[in-house]
Amino acid sequence: MKKLLILLPISLILITIFIRSLSGRENPESFPGHPVSLELPEVIEIAGIVKRGESLFDIFKKHDLDLQPLYSITHATKGVYNIVRMMPGRSYIITLLSFPEGTEEMTSFRYAINDSEYLKVINVGGEYKAERVKVPYERRLALIIGKITDNLITAVGKTREHQRLAYTLAEIFESEIDFVTELRENDSFTILVEELWLDDVFKGYGNILAAEFVNNGRRFSAYRYELDGRAYYFDEKGRSLKKALMRAPLRFKYISSGFSYRRKHPILKIYRPHLGVDYAAPAGTPVSAAGNGTVKFAGWKGHYGKCVIIRHPNGYETYYGHLSRIKKGIRRGKKVVQGEIIGYVGSTGMATGPHLDYRIKRYGKFINPLRMKVPRDRPVPKKYMADFREYVSNLKTEIAMLKSRQEKLYATNLEKGGLSD
Repeated sequence: MKKLLILLPISLILITIFIRSLSGRENPESFPGHPVSLELPEVIEIAGIVKRGESLFDIFKKHDLDLQPLYSITHATKGVYNIVRMMPGRSYIITLLSFPEGTEEMTSFRYAINDSEYLKVINVGGEYKAERVKVPYERRLALIIGKITDNLITAVGKTREHQRLAYTLAEIFESEIDFVTELRENDSFTILVEELWLDDVFKGYGNILAAEFVNNGRRFSAYRYELDGRAYYFDEKGRSLKKALMRAPLRFKYISSGFSYRRKHPILKIYRPHLGVDYAAPAGTPVSAAGNGTVKFAGWKGHYGKCVIIRHPNGYETYYGHLSRIKKGIRRGKKVVQGEIIGYVGSTGMATGPHLDYRIKRYGKFINPLRMKVPRDRPVPKKYMADFREYVSNLKTEIAMLKSRQEKLYATNLEKGGLSD
């Protein structure tokens, strides 16, 4: 790994030298009354990517670094981020001061926790301080407009960033549209989204601020609005798009068997009720809690195999059967929130292949998840409605301006003959 020379603020270097002089590392004659020969240390930056199975100890050893700071760094990060769980593929940067006498001192360590945050550990007079820092992205607004020809992912775009955007859009409207069974050709969408830029380089998409989806002639809208420090999506009338329960608690799916009171069992070859919906998905696909609640059961349950049952308010219970494994910590009495991962798709119990057997009970009776009517989450409180309406109006204005700009650019390219697919 190359060691890259960078510039640090001169004040940091001088402070470091001053601290070292007090500890007796500098020439004792370099005090008032004696000529001072100030040799600045070399600033070295080591940048790398965490490899699979690699720990902070391994990284230090690989770059021939002093291992002494390891304990202090680990201690400083407690309660901030578990540095033991460094993820492969994430970047890190180690900054050192190399002094003329041949010694080195680590001044900072940075590790990319995710695309939005990084862990920052700095050396302050020999004591290490740690904090989580937001990546200082420049946020630019963009408008993405499209039509469904095959599926939502290909309609939004084929890059990884576009795929993430498509999943987020589906999550926003999942209580209104089943993107497995209800999507139609020529359905259309409009997305107002933040683009994330760093040093004039596009890094991906941020929050979807507003979206519209026209599904089979029905128009749905969503606006991102914060309440009490948390963001929610509401329609233009202030009604929440979030429902108490999700109709499908996993992303990658197709229905392999529906709700029926008389279905021929694929293994037993006899007709019996199938009071749930089977979602076929690759083994290991994460399964989320369909709503807030308390785990009633987690373990092996006969033909369901590995199964989780969650009790929700208003008499609802949800079942998640045939899991390959149950997530660590999911056990009876555990409180879970909507969207929290509780297990992974599998084929345990009486199953012919990997799928999720998803069932919902209401007051002890199984109901069809695809036809249930579940109350919405809380709407925008009345005291915030005036502000919400103004906010929505501003977003609509922004959408109209961006749409007009796109249309003008399209017309200009058409005139120049420079339009391409």
